[in-house]
Amino acid sequence: MIILLQLLGGIYHKISNMISEWILTLTSSGFGKRSSALEFRVSGRGGQGITAANLLKREDTIVAAFPVEDDDQIMLMTSTGKAIRCPVSGISRQSRTASGVKVFDTANEEKVVSVALIAENNDEDNPSN
Repeated sequence: MIILLQLLGGIYHKISNMISEWILTLTSSGFGKRSSALEFRVSGRGGQGITAANLLKREDTIVAAFPVEDDDQIMLMTSTGKAIRCPVSGISRQSRTASGVKVFDTANEEKVVSVALIAENNDEDNPSN
């Protein structure tokens, strides 16, 4: 019985870690959102794929999508050379098919062209000595 509880406890710990993983999705018009990684199913080679965001404009595209944690930050660059750094915790959690919230207010002809993840450094994992 104890071995079974330890096994189930380990499985629960792995599942709870998976639930806390979020996928950040950002579009060229400056919209972004965090969605649960569990909302994205695995599809085969011949699959059609799945919707990752509801794009509001026809010319809008997904610029970046990657796993993030609450203490991470991102840096966005636009086609006109503007840059903004913002915390991931300020971007709301929404469903996989939602369009997201405005992360970067772009001008008419301006687009987000690049996004970089700035992960939080953990001194215990990476000592500098």
